[in-house]
Parts: sequence; structure tokens; C-alpha cells
Amino acid sequence: MLSRRATNTYLKSEEFLMKSFMKCYADPYCQQTNQDGMVNLGTAINQLCEDIISEKLNETGIFEHQPSWQHYFGLNGTPDFLQTLADFLTRKFTNDEDPLSKENIRVVNGVSSSLEALAWSLCDPGDIILTALPTYSRFFADMQERVEAKVIGVHLSDEDDFELRPELFEQEILLRKEKGEVVRGILLCNPHNPLGKVYSRDLVMEFIDLCTKYDLHLLVDEVYALSVFDSTPFTSILSIPREEIPNPNLIHFLWGLSKDFGLAGFRTGVIHTYNKDLLKSLDGMSIFTSLPAHIQQVSVKLLGDQRWIDDVYIPTNHARLRESLQLVKTMLGDLNLRFIRPSAGLFCWIDFSAYLKKSTKEEEIAMFERLFEKGKVYIVPGTEFGCIKPGWFRIIFTVNPDVLKEGLRRIKEILMSSG
Repeated sequence: MLSRRATNTYLKSEEFLMKSFMKCYADPYCQQTNQDGMVNLGTAINQLCEDIISEKLNETGIFEHQPSWQHYFGLNGTPDFLQTLADFLTRKFTNDEDPLSKENIRVVNGVSSSLEALAWSLCDPGDIILTALPTYSRFFADMQERVEAKVIGVHLSDEDDFELRPELFEQEILLRKEKGEVVRGILLCNPHNPLGKVYSRDLVMEFIDLCTKYDLHLLVDEVYALSVFDSTPFTSILSIPREEIPNPNLIHFLWGLSKDFGLAGFRTGVIHTYNKDLLKSLDGMSIFTSLPAHIQQVSVKLLGDQRWIDDVYIPTNHARLRESLQLVKTMLGDLNLRFIRPSAGLFCWIDFSAYLKKSTKEEEIAMFERLFEKGKVYIVPGTEFGCIKPGWFRIIFTVNPDVLKEGLRRIKEILMSSG
């Protein structure tokens, strides 16, 4: 007999992304040993630079040990890792214009844990965080499953390519206030998952002003910030001078190693905030959210190597991102599918609605099941991301090239048989 919360959350149903991932994990496609296995183009991992990362991590001196590291050490970030992060984020996210202090940075075990920790610190059960839809569906699980904050989506329209409009958020804020509900914040994903859009400085400032007006927290997830692979300028929330932010205590930045560096296994999440009470809360829960000191020490050497990052890793990663995206366009190009052109991230957002028999969620799920069960290829249907127009799917294009080609071949085969 387990608790009601455990039973209701984890036993009665399985979260879609984790359930699908585990099925793929149990039977993965391999060109040499398992050609009938599952092709996973649904889980956002970046395998394109595994060779470069492996070479770097296998350098002499990267992995070391000191006796102090085997005890309780650096629960909220070791001193050298926090300083390395402050220097790295200043250089790559603020362009050296506004040096960041390590005193405002905390390290936790993953960006999912970052979201849960922020929700726990900022929200009472039932309090609302607003975010744009479609969006990465784990945002809901991360902030609702255990903390019981309430994540409410603000629907964007495919008629204008899912344009992000602050006035839609203001309307939702006012609606919730009329109902007597408590809105505590807005979650902004920039660059956006699954759209791959990069939002302008002016738009980010509009959200800062909106949150200031209604005394709301602004949580800015920039986990794809270094994966902008075209010429679109990216403005990090960290690059906006503190004096231009009416209430800096409301602004909270999130980042990690899982996407930009393909190191999800490191479970490294980063929070930057000027809010001293929030920092104190994060310190209080650090025994639950800490990551191993040895991982932090490896990360110090990784992020501290400016030449490798600037001259080797990032340009190679960007080039391979562009090449993989082009492969998707080439292989699916003759199907007359509508793409939202991504500027960043590991994915593309594609409209398969022309291949649905009816424009319904049920038909979209039926297509997903044909792809998953018959085609043995996993891509995420848009309704799982809160998209109200059936037919949109997210395809991850940052798997190994042979896996991507096989997955796209299977998708094309299923679509053509459905047409």
C-alpha cells in the first residue's frame, strides 16, 4: 500500500514522455545489431558531438579525486564550479557586458529539479504558473507532480505560426484573478521548445514589464541558448542590465548541460537569481537537489576551457545541427509538410494534418500509434504539448545520422500509406 499521491501520480498512469522513452530504451534500433528496434526521435538528446565530447572528457587530468570530494561538499555548488559558471555565463550569455556574481548562482541536479525547486519555493499548492502552448510537456510534470503548483497554458495560434504575444498572458492573468485564483509567475522558454524560435530583446522586456505590473515571478528557461544555429540574435535574460529591470527579485534564470552540451547524464542544472530569500530557500533544500562533487569538478574543466568551447565545440555543434535539420527537410520535402523554421534547439515542429482523416485529437493519436506501433518510430504528437490544432508533431533531429535517416524513412513510409 503506497500513499495516495504516489498511487495517483505514478501508478494509475504514466507520464507520456517517460513512458514512450522507456519503451524505446528497452528495444533501441541499431543498424548493425537490431534493425527492427525502436527509433527514438521523440526524446530531446543531442548525439551529434559525442565524438568531440568523448575526446574532451577522456583527456588526461579531466577526472581527478580529492578526499574532500567524497564527503558532503558543494551541496549547492562547489566554490570553484560556482565561479566557473559565473565566468562562463558572463562570457557566453552577457557578452562580458555585466559580470555575474557566483553569489547569485546555485547548482541543482538537473533543470527539471530546478523547476521543481522554484515551484516549491515560489508557489503554494494550487498557485498558478502560466506558460505558452504548445510547450515541452514535462514543464507540467516538473512543477505539478510533487509540488502541486498548477501550470496553466496560454494557447498560441498556428494561424500566425504560434506568435508569442504578452497581451494573451495579461488576459489570462486578469481572468484568473476574477476567479479568485493566485497567479505566481510566468515560465518563458527561450529558445522555445518545441517551436525552435528565438525571442527578441524587446519581447523579453515586455514580459519583464508584465511581471512587474502584476508582481509575478518570471522564470526564464534558456536551456537551448547555445544551440542557436542560424544568424538570429539571441538575448539572454542575464544580458539585460540589472538597472533596467524594475524588480530584479522577480527574475530567475535556468540553464543546464543536458541540451547545449549533450550531457543529460551529468544531471546538472543552474539557477541564477537576485532574490536572496529564494537563494536561502534553495540552500535549505540542497540536500535533496545536490549533484556529485566529482561531476562538478569535471564540469569546471569543461566550461573553463574557453578555446575548446569557442573554437571547437560550439562551431562544430552548430554546423552539425544545420546539417541534420537539412536532412529532415530533404527526406520529407516531397510530402508538402508545413514546417515552423527553427533557429535553435534539437527539433523541428512539423504539421502532418494533411495526412489525418479528420482534424481531431483522436486522429492525431491514431497516427502517433501507427508510427509508434507499426513504424516503430517515436515522435511526440502536438496535443501532448498542449497544441489545440491536431496534426503537429515534434521531431528530434540530433540523433546519430544513421538513426535519423532510418526514422525519417519510417515516418515517410507510414505517412504515404496513410495518404
